[in-house]
This record gives sequence, structure tokens and C-alpha cells, in this order.
Amino acid sequence: MLELYHGGLTTCSKQVRHCLREKGLPYKSHFVELWRYENLSPDYLKLNPNGVVPTLVHDGVAIINSFCINEYIEDAFPDPPLRPKDLHERARMRYWAWTADEVHPALARLSYAHMMQRKIRELSEADLNFMLEKTPVPERRERWRVLAKVGHSAEQLDEALTSVLFTLGRMDQELAAHGPWVAGATFSLGDISMGAIVHRTFELYPQRLDRATFPRVNDWWERLMARPAAKMVYTSGLDETPERPAKQTIAGISEFRI
Repeated sequence: MLELYHGGLTTCSKQVRHCLREKGLPYKSHFVELWRYENLSPDYLKLNPNGVVPTLVHDGVAIINSFCINEYIEDAFPDPPLRPKDLHERARMRYWAWTADEVHPALARLSYAHMMQRKIRELSEADLNFMLEKTPVPERRERWRVLAKVGHSAEQLDEALTSVLFTLGRMDQELAAHGPWVAGATFSLGDISMGAIVHRTFELYPQRLDRATFPRVNDWWERLMARPAAKMVYTSGLDETPERPAKQTIAGISEFRI
């Protein structure tokens, strides 16, 4: 049995949900309420000592980190394949899956500033201290402290956005050379990893991801969204949330919640 512990909005959770749906794999869905600190509970920390989502549990064994989870899913359930047979394409697939992981901290900084800073500043001192005390990873604990007490400067946000846009500019160039997918002719885990990055950038800075500047990324996004699995993950009103468990999202797609 597959069980997924995840949050509705996090990019990493979306990467894993997308992979599971491309595979057509049923899974038991456990939403982790981040603002109720369920990710910091003793039971969850036994599964994921970093206290973050997602976590995949397969036959009682926990796998963490979305990049590692999706590689595990591909190894455990190779059909339909999401890893190219061609070795050059496979290398590009891994490069873009790794790149999504590398650029994630910059995108997370932007996400926190735009989507979470107000909420964390509304926390009581007791709630903030509880969260900081229970957060196991020092870098993440410091990130929350800075967000609550100081916030990010305009210079820090500009630096983060520059990093994200540089990555997407490189992606645009690579699609021109090797498209239609990031690895080449084959849709792969690399596309799944970058899908969450591109989607969050569209959410935060749609005007910066314009077609004139990123024509091939925009074309690639349209191809991605033509896939039923991606459409479920990234279409508002169809995406999986606690109020809309997977089995209720789109008729004709097999149930993912057991």
C-alpha cells in the first residue's frame, strides 16, 4: 500500500502527486495541516525527521524528499516509464530534476514572502516559540525566525527572483535545443519536477513569465497541462485539497484515495 503525507499547496507535494497520477497508482491521502503544526508532531517526525512534506510510505517504509520519492516510485513501479531509455535523455532528466531541487530554496523564499509572511507575523509569541522549538532543521528554523521578526529585504527577494528567472531562461534554451520535453523527446520525471517550479512562478509573477521572454517554457507548460495528471494537480478547482480529496476531482480518472 502507498500512503502519501502531503500539503495541498506545497510545490514538493505537487511533484509527488503528479508522479503518482501519471503512474495511475492508488494511494491513501493524509493531509498534513502545516498551520496546526501536524508536521512537527512526534508521530510525523518519526516518519520524516526533517518535519516537512511530503513523505511517501510504501509497505510501512517511509521515503522522504520529493526528488528521492519520485525516483523511488519509478523504480518500484516502472510502468508507464517516466525515465527515458536513451542515456543522454536520462542524463538531462536527472539534471532538470536536480535543478528543480536546487532552485527550490529561492522559490521558497519568494513563496514565504508573498503567501506566508503575514500569517506567520500574526502568530502569538507562544505559538512562534513553539514552532521554532519544534522545527528540527536549523536552517529552516532560522528561516521562520527571520520571516517572523524581520522579513526579507527587497534586495533578497530580487536576488531570489533573479535566480528563478535565470533557471527558467536556461530551461527555455534547452527546450529549443532538445524539446519538446526537458529531457528531449520523452516526457519524464524532469518535467514533473520543473512543473511545480513553473507553476509557482506563474502564481507569484505571471507578468515576468511572459511568452515574449520565455516562448518555449510557455509552449511546454501548455503541453504539460494537456496531460490529465498535470491538469488535476495544477487546475484550481480540480486540484486535491482536504475539501476535495482525489476521488472527487475529475470524473473518468481512477480514484487515488483509498
